[in-house]
Amino acid sequence: MTTHRQSRRNRAAWLAALVVGMTACANLTAPDPGKIYDQAMSGVVVPAAWGTAAQASAFRPGWIGFADDGQLKLLIDEALAHNPDLRAAGSRLEQARLQMRLAGADLQPTVTLGGKYSDSLQPANGLDINGYGVVLNWELDLWGRARAEKKAGEAAYRSAEADYVYARQSLAAMTARAWLLAIEATRQTELSMQLRDAAGAQTVLMERREQVGKISAQDVAVARAQAQTSEDAALQAEQVRQQALRTLELLVGRYPSASIAVPSALPGDLAPVPAGVPSDLVERRPDLIAARKRYEHAFFNREEARAARLPRVALNVGAGRLTSEFLQFKDGLGSTVYPVGGKLLWPLFDAGRLKTEVEIRDEQQREAAAEYARTILTAFTEVENALAADTMLQQRERSLSSQTQALQQALDAARTQLRVGKADRHDVLDRELALDAARIALMRVATERRTQRANLHLALGGDFGIPLPPAAGAGVPGR
Repeated sequence: MTTHRQSRRNRAAWLAALVVGMTACANLTAPDPGKIYDQAMSGVVVPAAWGTAAQASAFRPGWIGFADDGQLKLLIDEALAHNPDLRAAGSRLEQARLQMRLAGADLQPTVTLGGKYSDSLQPANGLDINGYGVVLNWELDLWGRARAEKKAGEAAYRSAEADYVYARQSLAAMTARAWLLAIEATRQTELSMQLRDAAGAQTVLMERREQVGKISAQDVAVARAQAQTSEDAALQAEQVRQQALRTLELLVGRYPSASIAVPSALPGDLAPVPAGVPSDLVERRPDLIAARKRYEHAFFNREEARAARLPRVALNVGAGRLTSEFLQFKDGLGSTVYPVGGKLLWPLFDAGRLKTEVEIRDEQQREAAAEYARTILTAFTEVENALAADTMLQQRERSLSSQTQALQQALDAARTQLRVGKADRHDVLDRELALDAARIALMRVATERRTQRANLHLALGGDFGIPLPPAAGAGVPGR
């Protein structure tokens, strides 16, 4: 009777332990992306449309003025194929894929083949057994520990995959920006040389006017100083041009020889930013996807740590042929055997190691949520900054374009007056210098606006999501 009651108590204890273990099983369902977002962005109100979204303007169509340029397309393809940093990112992605395979290995049984032979006359430990056999070991994933580990590996791989996609997008944007800067530097070098030549011609003219007593030696000295300043500016422009070309060559994986050919003028005008660009477009950004997957990775790591505190049960089954040259047992060792067994490991006391590990994973999950929030806010900031910059640069570009046109008209009028004898060469040179300086300023602003469009494309993770007319091929006057 006592034995029967003891047996019932043992069964009840095992049943209770099983119930407790089942309630502590790992949660193998990934958190809803909306819940991850809400937890990360708690207390942050995001507008339905970007606050600085620009209204439609009179600019001609085209998402980015250089998007359809054949040379830029070839350079981006070359960068994606040969850039060393992107190749390293691809290697990291492959490492993550292999780590994902390792993470799911515990779910599969392991099969081990072994054998032993010895002709020693002094058997080890008093018994020398020869033979061979195969053993299958399989840990039963009762509480989802191995499955949580596998899902964590999958999330880590998806995060690395999104990081790689973002690296490709970033490299394409960097190549476009470097290409723009190379065009700007090339054009500025040309204009700086024109300024240098005009300043030199003006100095010669001033010297002649001094000879006839129309101006003083001081005026000539000032003109010579201005000519030297223009010479220095031309040299600086050439240095910047070579640096810009080398930067572009380095991005596309070429030797930085500053020999790559780029045009000296920007492509056609830009299309206006559609009014009220929706903020949910930013959810396409690969770096946001990567941050969310890192949260999932931390989530499943925590579930794996929780399940690790529960019993681990493993089964083993084998078959083999054993022989003994020295001893013979009752049933004989010189026969085929089929061992079957099991193993139970339950960490009842480990000085709080596993419990502390769960707490560490809790903190890692909170850290991942905070990093996700930071990435979201950074994305919002980048989009808002790019939109605001586009609006301001659009106004500056329009103003400088009008200024350049007015200076061109003034130069044309001065040349006409020179032909009819109402003006001298000095007035014409003054007008040329002013026009070239305005063209340099316009080129700089126009390049910056297109650079911000490249940044906006990267910040949105793509285009506006709204079909736009094809880009116009005509350039902008004064460039």
